[in-house]
Amino acid sequence: MTKSKNINLTFGLKSFGVISFDLDDPPTDFDPNNFGFQFNFRLGIDEKNKTIAIELIVNAQIGEEPDFILSTIETRTVFHIPGLDSMLKEEGVYDIPNSLGVTLFSISLSTTRGAMAVKTEDHILKDYLIPLVNPQLMYDEFLKNRQADLSK
Repeated sequence: MTKSKNINLTFGLKSFGVISFDLDDPPTDFDPNNFGFQFNFRLGIDEKNKTIAIELIVNAQIGEEPDFILSTIETRTVFHIPGLDSMLKEEGVYDIPNSLGVTLFSISLSTTRGAMAVKTEDHILKDYLIPLVNPQLMYDEFLKNRQADLSK
């Protein structure tokens, strides 16, 4: 997943689903200044069906090392990419253009944000939506971590 040759690609949203969702009551000493979100995501490719899936896990947590996880949502967004085979670098290895990866991640994140907003509408979290973040920075961090994992 690097910057690659120009490939004219189209894609479509095939499916979106909430895999799991947990929600707890906040502690009595809930401090919004010590509250935030942690993001993790995985990218999977299905050659046969020409799809890319993004599984996104978002924790609404108190403390950086989470002292308390208030809510977790895990979603799966699947995109159909007719030209997926044009990104095949070698058997089982794909060179996904950065702009495509960022776009798919951005759609997955915004859809997950909406799902979490609906699921928390009668809870204190209704006032603390998943923040708008720069998907390019998050995707770049994913690529950096993935490259580090592959180097081990």
